[in-house]
Amino acid sequence: MSWKLLLDENVSPSLARRLNDLGVDAYHVRDRGLSGAADHVVWRRAFEEGRILVTINLRDFVRLARRSGLHAGIVTFPSGCTPAEQFSLIEGALTFLDTEAAQGRDAINRWLELDRDGSIRIHDVQRPGRQE
Repeated sequence: MSWKLLLDENVSPSLARRLNDLGVDAYHVRDRGLSGAADHVVWRRAFEEGRILVTINLRDFVRLARRSGLHAGIVTFPSGCTPAEQFSLIEGALTFLDTEAAQGRDAINRWLELDRDGSIRIHDVQRPGRQE
């Protein structure tokens, strides 16, 4: 499946090109004039374009996702990862999402929390008014 990603400011900008080389429709906020933009502005862009947001800033973006209702998804990983580690984690998340898509599941309203060891925890980001 072809995934659409928006890489937040805290993700290495070099990864957008590497992901594009793999056939992933990815761009970095810097490439869209969103450097230094407030989180809600970045979230709105990802939301409007149906892009999965990739970030280390899980607290603010998960909060925004919960307020949004339907969204394309969030991928987070720990801070302090090198660009090589970030790429490896994102690549693992995309492989996981491909497996999920083959089983009829997508990233909509889901948060994939990646750990340094490559493990993935999946959280449903519920729509407002729903209990988790």
